[in-house]
Amino acid sequence: MPEQSPVRVAFIGVGGIASMHLANLLRMPEADVVALADIDLARIPDTLRLATARMSPPIEPPVIEAFDDAGRMLAAASPDCVFITLPPFAHGEAEYQCIEAGVPMLVQKPVGLDMPTVRGIERAIAERGLITAVGYQTRYSEAADTARELLADRTVGMAIGTYLGGMPRTLWWRIQEQSGGQVVEQATHVVDLQRYLVGEIESVHAAAATRLMTDAPSLNINDVSAATFQFENGAVGTLLNTCGLNDVPGESWDHGVTIVARDLSMWVWHEGGRIAQPGEVRELTNSTDCKYLLDEAFVRAVQTGDASNIRSTFADAAQTLRVTLAIEESARTGSPVRPADLG
Repeated sequence: MPEQSPVRVAFIGVGGIASMHLANLLRMPEADVVALADIDLARIPDTLRLATARMSPPIEPPVIEAFDDAGRMLAAASPDCVFITLPPFAHGEAEYQCIEAGVPMLVQKPVGLDMPTVRGIERAIAERGLITAVGYQTRYSEAADTARELLADRTVGMAIGTYLGGMPRTLWWRIQEQSGGQVVEQATHVVDLQRYLVGEIESVHAAAATRLMTDAPSLNINDVSAATFQFENGAVGTLLNTCGLNDVPGESWDHGVTIVARDLSMWVWHEGGRIAQPGEVRELTNSTDCKYLLDEAFVRAVQTGDASNIRSTFADAAQTLRVTLAIEESARTGSPVRPADLG
């Protein structure tokens, strides 16, 4: 593929999150969206309309070839890469189809719901030497860049993580067997940022319950959870999350990670951040949407063959999944869990 050729992009799955990626790609000079695959063909025009409405200025939805079978799409469209934007319970077959076709992939988080399946995909990716990325966009924020620079020569004492919000309307999200629960599906962004800024997590101890959303049909996930961490480097951490704050005005610190070091407090999230130290309080802003930067880094890696600017690969995201599964396991058993013991 010539260096400056547009990257031919396809999608497997066109649920809500796909519209965000599509909006980015449709305005990205390096990308050419050539195919969309979903088992529900009727959803594809709706997602295209949502994507183009998100653009500034909005554009008319383009005509893109649609398929109801991912394997047939891969054979017919011959994409250079694929965005896999499927719900958690649907991961597995699509990844193996892309691996068999030798196609790089950006996978929406979480990358699965169990470690044996995810490790198998990880090994197959490594054997084919495929470029991968995963949708942990906060790693691409300027706030995260600033945090890593400030922490490079400091000892981190504590990393406080929060994800305090409401419950998505999607039915599968509230079913444990399909989403993995809020920690695995949603607060995973916070856990991933804690790993990115502080390091690997050695052990977790969690408590969780269903107390607030008991009237929600089909719900069997925890709606409140609190976990403590021990990082390998000796730092400690927490994760507090709930999906019981529906339509409640939020505070910035409802979501994100607050790092505590000697005479330094720093809050970081994909929307920005804040640094407080003696004599200085500084707000951090992102000049570019980090979701766009995530998609751009992946597309450029496929275009050039240089994946050095991808900040979360499939293999790295598997480590984040392992921590969130350990939190769920600890909450279920009431005992500490070492993520490494989960495989």
